[in-house]
Amino acid sequence: MATTKKQLDCGLYRTPKALPGNEEKIPAGSLISFHNHSGENGPLPSVLAPDHNIHNRWHFHGPAIENIRNPSWVDALEKLSPEGFYTLRKELTFDGGRWPKNSIVQLGYTKNADPILFVATVRARLAENDLFFSDKGVGITRDQLNILEAASWYPEPDDGSGGHNPDHAAAH
Repeated sequence: MATTKKQLDCGLYRTPKALPGNEEKIPAGSLISFHNHSGENGPLPSVLAPDHNIHNRWHFHGPAIENIRNPSWVDALEKLSPEGFYTLRKELTFDGGRWPKNSIVQLGYTKNADPILFVATVRARLAENDLFFSDKGVGITRDQLNILEAASWYPEPDDGSGGHNPDHAAAH
């Protein structure tokens, strides 16, 4: 059995190099969902490429590439911050605007694992008291991720009527 130098947690990663034997499915510089086990909880890692994006979050669906036996490829993976909601630790200035410190933002990624921020807005014409996140975000560098502070929120219970869990993280 192939062993790696480090035990990676399941989650989102960037691939600095293509997965040998699967270069077309998992090229260098790709966003992947990594699992430190294969189907049926086998001991070897598996990966999934992003399938589709809903509400600025990628959804990963099979078939997975399972039983990866390339420890140097696994060791080279770059861990990404989880997609989700954050606040800005400091003002973010970008081409065309700025968002003040403590703004609520949603972190997402491109298929190339480049981070994108979406700012929360309140739409004046709606009767609901909801925050809105556009599907048009602002790209930032991976070095800028340190300005994000994870936010807490109460997740509405999924009644199965339309929710769509992006991955099976809850199964871990």
